[in-house]
Amino acid sequence: MLYMRFDYKYLLRPRAVNVTYTLVKIRPRVFGGKEVKLAQLKHHVFIKKLTNTQKKEYRAICSGNIITPERVLSSAHCFLTNQKRDRQPIYTLRVVAGVLVTYAHLPESDDVQQWRSIHHIYSQKFFRFPAYNLAVLEMDRPWIFNQFVNKIPYASKDQDFDGVCKAIAVKPVKSWSQSRTLFWEDFKMMTRDSCENALLRSCRLYHCTEADSARLLLDSVESEGGGLICHGTGDPEEVDENQGVLVGITSLIFVKLPTLHHKVSLFHKWVTDDATMINCVDVALLLFCFLIKFSA
Repeated sequence: MLYMRFDYKYLLRPRAVNVTYTLVKIRPRVFGGKEVKLAQLKHHVFIKKLTNTQKKEYRAICSGNIITPERVLSSAHCFLTNQKRDRQPIYTLRVVAGVLVTYAHLPESDDVQQWRSIHHIYSQKFFRFPAYNLAVLEMDRPWIFNQFVNKIPYASKDQDFDGVCKAIAVKPVKSWSQSRTLFWEDFKMMTRDSCENALLRSCRLYHCTEADSARLLLDSVESEGGGLICHGTGDPEEVDENQGVLVGITSLIFVKLPTLHHKVSLFHKWVTDDATMINCVDVALLLFCFLIKFSA
């Protein structure tokens, strides 16, 4: 009988080149999910899709984070394929703040809830899920900041965290209910080295949370695009430690492996440029039109 010897090392992908990075020990928090109450996560929004035209009923398919009065930061995978084709027409989508459940009906006017349409989606040039998976959504009209809705600062300093950060998930609170409710959970962070050893791939673009988070997030597909919030990071953008700073966007959930949250700090300038009110091209075009008008 012949036996064949197989070298398993050929199944493994090459390790990423080691680079230096800052390891920050962040404020410890207590494990255990808590149901979110109004005004607790003012920056959080649900991306909702029209499911019943007659009843004007919408269902959450993803999440996002308000970063300016007119911009939301989310996951490009929620809206685009790797070929950058729309997953669904954006006119069927609404971005909703001040709501804590996955199913909701379009109200007649803004009150606690604020509903917005998407005017434009900015995606990264080299987007190939899960890499370069950030998307900036431009709203059709500004958010009204109040006690229920507000923006959150986003990280500008690339750091590696050792501690616990906060991410969102959705859970049913009633066994008979089709709609699920927003919760926040404390997830244990993994260092970059540990994450790369577990996934056998480069994790330069990501923050990683331990495999325990995957069991919860696998049942919370609406959490994709949600924010990973850390507290006491020392980031220049973190002005209120109780509020924290947005460091990552939940992108890829593995089974029994670390979950990937796309880093925001590496692309702070890109996010900021696409989160400004006026695009540089628009300014140049406007000046060009004025020059033509006054030279005529």
